[in-house]
Amino acid sequence: MNNAQPNRQAAVSWSDPTNLYAARKRMKPIDLFRAVRDGRMPIEPCMALLGAELVLVAPGEVALALTPAEQHYDHSGSMQAGILAALTDTAAGYAIHTRVPAGVSCATLELQVSLIQPITAPTGRIRCVGRAIRVGARTATAEAELFDAAGALYATMSTSFIVLPPGPV
Repeated sequence: MNNAQPNRQAAVSWSDPTNLYAARKRMKPIDLFRAVRDGRMPIEPCMALLGAELVLVAPGEVALALTPAEQHYDHSGSMQAGILAALTDTAAGYAIHTRVPAGVSCATLELQVSLIQPITAPTGRIRCVGRAIRVGARTATAEAELFDAAGALYATMSTSFIVLPPGPV
């Protein structure tokens, strides 16, 4: 007996990230993220893969939006926790980067994601707001929260990053 159903498909496209990587070296991060938000630069390939959009950029605060779909689901039929971790980590990391000078890089040291309720396609578009809490010379801390359009909270995240000075030119 063959119970096979037609496979569902999702098309994914992203821009060549070469210009994005080059811009990181010469632009203030906040200006780079504003260019991404405004469509003048591409979003990083990982966020393009997930279908995320950069919708808010302010000093110390960034928001990404995503519309959940079946391709984001885990075996239980809700959005996979690793995708939520990637989304919150990116929003928090971008928020930290808005507060550092050009050429400075930051990398995740640790993160803690707390899932409050499941996210599915009927949840509708979600918004992930990342906020820089403290940005020092060597480390930074941030948080992120995931909301639906009505403002219901779905997940929280806290993180710390290492701040890396510019390398040799």
